[in-house]
Amino acid sequence: MRTVLRAFGECCVTAGAAVMLFLAYLVWGTALQASQHQHAFATQLQQEWGTGHGARPVTARLHLVTGKPFAFIRIPRFGAKWRFAIVQGTGLPQLALGPGHVPGTALPGRIGNFAVAAHRVTAGNPFYRLSDLRRGDKVMIETAATTYTYQVTTTELVLPDDTAVLDPVPGHPRQHPSTAVITLITCDPPWTGTHRIIVFGSLEAANGALRP
Repeated sequence: MRTVLRAFGECCVTAGAAVMLFLAYLVWGTALQASQHQHAFATQLQQEWGTGHGARPVTARLHLVTGKPFAFIRIPRFGAKWRFAIVQGTGLPQLALGPGHVPGTALPGRIGNFAVAAHRVTAGNPFYRLSDLRRGDKVMIETAATTYTYQVTTTELVLPDDTAVLDPVPGHPRQHPSTAVITLITCDPPWTGTHRIIVFGSLEAANGALRP
């Protein structure tokens, strides 16, 4: 009996250590990988936009490729250094790289719903503090030609299968959009993800000029 109990105890210790190592990988290992990808994305976009050799182009057409970056997202409430490159797509491989643009939703600054999803924990915890956003907070999307500034309007908690938040006019599937809005999506609670935190915002400015 003592031998059995000793063996059982050793198994529990081993299993516990394995779980701790796995959790450490999820928190720090994936964060390191995401940080490396984000650094490479920043370098890639800066080279494509020519920011190291002069002003950004006056116009630039977005070319979206799954898993490739096309814009930056900045949220001042999260700190001056908080910035992530947005990639195209929201599959697991894309979200492991950073925030992803939901395919089929609008492009930044365009009429309709520009939707971006990201992990709350793992992959650098990009949207960990999404629930901290309040009405009036700014969300800035920087593309090659323009920086679009959205203002947070509302926050909701929905079930994972609530796809109405992705409608061109969120929650109104048959309504034709007349304004540009943004929708930010992440899991809640952080580890179980039984619900989704949804933050909505409306376009207020482009390149610092108030939207007409």
